[in-house]
Amino acid sequence: MKRNNILILIAFSMLAILQYSCRKSDSNLDVDLNDYNSDKYVYGELDNWLEASLTNPYNIEVVYRFDRSMGDIAKNISPPNIDRVKPTAEMVLNGFIKVYEKVAGATFIKTRTPKQFVFFGSTVYNSNGSETLGTADGGRRVILYNLNTLDENDYNNVKRRLRTIHHEFTHILNQTIEIPPTFEKITPSDYTSDWTNSANTEDLAQKLGFISRYARDQYTEDFAETVAHLLVEGQLYYDRYANAAGADGKAKLKQKEAIVVDYFKQYYDIDFRQLQYEMSRTLASLYKDPTETLVYQMKQSYLRQIDVDLNQGAHYVSYGQSAVFKTVWTDVEQKLGLNINGSTGRTARNFSCVFNGNMLQIQASYSSSSTSTSITKAFFDFNISYQADGSVKFIYVPNTSSGTEYNNGRITISGWQPLIDYLTNNVFVPDWLPKTAGLANLRKYAGFYVQGNAESYFYGPIVLN
Repeated sequence: MKRNNILILIAFSMLAILQYSCRKSDSNLDVDLNDYNSDKYVYGELDNWLEASLTNPYNIEVVYRFDRSMGDIAKNISPPNIDRVKPTAEMVLNGFIKVYEKVAGATFIKTRTPKQFVFFGSTVYNSNGSETLGTADGGRRVILYNLNTLDENDYNNVKRRLRTIHHEFTHILNQTIEIPPTFEKITPSDYTSDWTNSANTEDLAQKLGFISRYARDQYTEDFAETVAHLLVEGQLYYDRYANAAGADGKAKLKQKEAIVVDYFKQYYDIDFRQLQYEMSRTLASLYKDPTETLVYQMKQSYLRQIDVDLNQGAHYVSYGQSAVFKTVWTDVEQKLGLNINGSTGRTARNFSCVFNGNMLQIQASYSSSSTSTSITKAFFDFNISYQADGSVKFIYVPNTSSGTEYNNGRITISGWQPLIDYLTNNVFVPDWLPKTAGLANLRKYAGFYVQGNAESYFYGPIVLN
């Protein structure tokens, strides 16, 4: 039976982790194994917890006492530190088993999940400069290495290991139902078994349409890598990565994503978007991962803009505006429609929230009349003040720029004043479109609601940098 393994490319001169894959191979370890002698072992509290949490409900055995035959006998490996066993098992339970169980059901996870998880404390180095993080054997056993460095208080440390687990589980699913042939045909000439070669840079792999360097190894690894990154790193990460891949690379990455989503639905009746959502919730609640919060996207300059057009699209009508904000927008429409400085009244169209570091620029669009198709823009600037509780304040900054859009803003400011007042007179919570809008729109719509009044809000589709 084929054995699938996860690797990380190591630059031995710096011992820095650069990439990971699925193969194996040697390091000299000086470990005293006397404390792991099975003859001395006494069944205790940890074993009771493992039995109650994994063995009894899921028929999963956790092997952490050192058993040389469970790993690659050609390698020098050590057992896990006892204090790392429970955090690792909790990571497997919460970040893998319960996520699938909640979305796909108890029968699915009990049927499909491997029945044995084997823990080792040390890494396994390979002759090509890579490091084994995990292996999957015939759908029955998953072996995890390098667990002595697990830090459950570091969400990045946890996510790296969860990518390994989800990567390996994808191989198990693929052994039951093969990857659709269309997936392999997206980048057929760009797979290479020599993926660790220095010529295969991260930038090159990205531009070719691969989510990681290792994904170039073969299409089965590419599929598993795509699944693992979409689930653990999340949709926002994947979309930003695709956006930076160039037109051709982005098109290929999005094609691969579409096949993954369809594969889970067609063959396992699993809503992959729901799976992503539950994974994101788990990482945020248990491991304090902030990366999919809207405020994190704003602070990191990952979010370019939010477009708000209350007259377009079902999601705007149903979810894009609250009754409170509709009143604000109606006030804008009325005031902008009045004669301003002797000019003909104008018709408000929409506006965009454009983010640049700690600055928010409102780009408001209007036309000279309700029948005009010519759009004019007016710009207004705000400082963003990030609060300790995750909320934000917008502080209006009058702009003296001679630019046309800023001049338009000064001319029409009385019409846009209700919007400016709404933004500056409230404290806002950045958030995503509610789950009730449907997970097909996961991380695609975002906006703000007034702190202490969730019935006062506006949302729109996002554009990522």
